Amino acid sequence: MVKIEISLHPRSLHPSEAARAHHMRYEEQATWGEIAASTVNLQGQAPDEKTVRNAVARVVAQSKALIPQLKYKNCGRAKTLTPAQESAAAAFVKQWRHKRFCTCRYIIRELKLKVGKRTLARSLNRSGFHWRPVPKKHMHSDRDIETRTAFVDKYGNKSADWWEANTALILDGVTLTVPPSNLSDKAKHAAQRIDHMWMKKGEAMEKDVHTYNRYGVQLGVKVPLWGGFSGKGSFTLRMWTPAPKMTKLEWAARAPTLKRAVLEAGSMPSRGRGKVWQDNEKFLKTHPEYKAQGLEIINFPTNSGDLNPIETVWARLRKDLAEREQEDLQKGKTLTVAQFRARVAQLLQSYSITKEGEEHNYYQKLVRGMPRRLANCKRNKYGACGK
Repeated sequence: MVKIEISLHPRSLHPSEAARAHHMRYEEQATWGEIAASTVNLQGQAPDEKTVRNAVARVVAQSKALIPQLKYKNCGRAKTLTPAQESAAAAFVKQWRHKRFCTCRYIIRELKLKVGKRTLARSLNRSGFHWRPVPKKHMHSDRDIETRTAFVDKYGNKSADWWEANTALILDGVTLTVPPSNLSDKAKHAAQRIDHMWMKKGEAMEKDVHTYNRYGVQLGVKVPLWGGFSGKGSFTLRMWTPAPKMTKLEWAARAPTLKRAVLEAGSMPSRGRGKVWQDNEKFLKTHPEYKAQGLEIINFPTNSGDLNPIETVWARLRKDLAEREQEDLQKGKTLTVAQFRARVAQLLQSYSITKEGEEHNYYQKLVRGMPRRLANCKRNKYGACGK
């Protein structure tokens, strides 16, 4: 038996880390900086880019020395794309890059290309597109930080009981989609959530590239919903609207509906006005109409969905809908809009059930968790609260 001794410099990478760095570079198309940030050396520290490059180069050299060079003479797969194919691939990415299914594997299949994934990736790189992680959060402006600071300073010292008693309604809108009836489009719809996408240099924080929307541009029939729940733990407001956005006049006409939802939840205070917590949409700010119904508007800070607990409800709702959509896909089942709305209503109602052995239901936990949410925001210098 031959004994092999490996001598490594303390700042170099362990062979397993070097192999992972090689995979990130050539399979995930990560940059050297991204690889260095997610890699550790033998000292347990982040290495510099030069160390990572050298480690990957050693992996490549060892692979060439140990693995016989295969000949692809008759495999039928080209090593390059024609100019026309490169243009078609770039056009396809430009159209569909905000969909989760826009991967090299899918592009090759759709365009019937006889090349490997790495060949296509290199072609797209030449066109300026690179496979990058989707940013998970907004960058807050100075104005955003200012409004978040004022909000946290005003309500950060309130107790969980105060939040439960002073939350007549927390409302927000969400645009859901009924899966298409076509099987291929239904499969695409089931894979809408995106973690990575093709981006050009400098596009990571541009809103028109849809990088902020973790669900991508949605396929299927859009079903806008305005909903809300109370501190008592009841999701009593469900308004199915023709469009996600409205005018002030259209929203003002719905103020009586908000009051009915508050009364149904039993969260209208005996004294004062019922507090309605909502986002900063301009058309929502119809103060006189709210006042006439015995309600008071309280707006969350600008660009602060992380402080609005109903956003957590929408995230859970989407996840549960996706699970049922996968079941429908396997069974070949297609829902009508009415059936889809009934499913959404059933899920939202199920969250209000208090589990055995627990004191509060899901909605109450979110409301009573506001002190912790605001404390986290303050701890993070009024940045993302981490929920």
